Formats: sequence, C-alpha cells, structure tokens
Amino acid sequence: MESADSGRFVRVVLPDEVVECLAALTTLARVWAERAPADPDALLTAEQLGELLQLSPRTLQDQAAAGVLPHHRFGRHYRFSRSDISAILRLSEQSAKPRRKRLNIA
Repeated sequence: MESADSGRFVRVVLPDEVVECLAALTTLARVWAERAPADPDALLTAEQLGELLQLSPRTLQDQAAAGVLPHHRFGRHYRFSRSDISAILRLSEQSAKPRRKRLNIA
C-alpha cells in the first residue's frame, strides 16, 4: 500500500495475518455478491430463504401459513421480500429464550 505525502510515497508492509484476512473478506464479498439476487426487490421462494437461513422450506411455509412469519402469498406460493426477511430475523432474535436454571430444593 502506498500513499502520497507532499510528493513522496511511503510503502506500508502489512503483516501476513492481515493480508490473509483481507483476502478472505474479498473472497466472501465476491461469493455473497454472486449469490445475491440481481434485483434488490426480488422475492425469494421458501426454498431460497430456507437455504439462506438453514431452515426447512416446509417449516417456513407452515409458519407463514399460520401467520407467524411475514410473507407474500400468490395462490399457494409463498414469497419473502427483503423487509420480510429482516422482520423474520428480528423475530428470531426476540424469541430467543434465556436458559432456565434448575433449582435444587432440599
């Protein structure tokens, strides 16, 4: 990396760990960009959303049909927008229950 300082260039040498992290982040960004829908307003199917969230598409469809998850319905097809996905993620964060402690009653 070089920077100009009043006409002079300074060479900065980064540690190998930083270079490896930057390379990994670049690869991750490239993969994410390839998987992202070309249209930001595109609707995802239950299968696509299930793959992203690592959930069963059937579970997503059942929860949407029960009114638990926000969605768009076209006939018998369920679709999920970006705002729906954000709401689902917020719901999942809220529903995380703290672990219960066991009380030993003597």
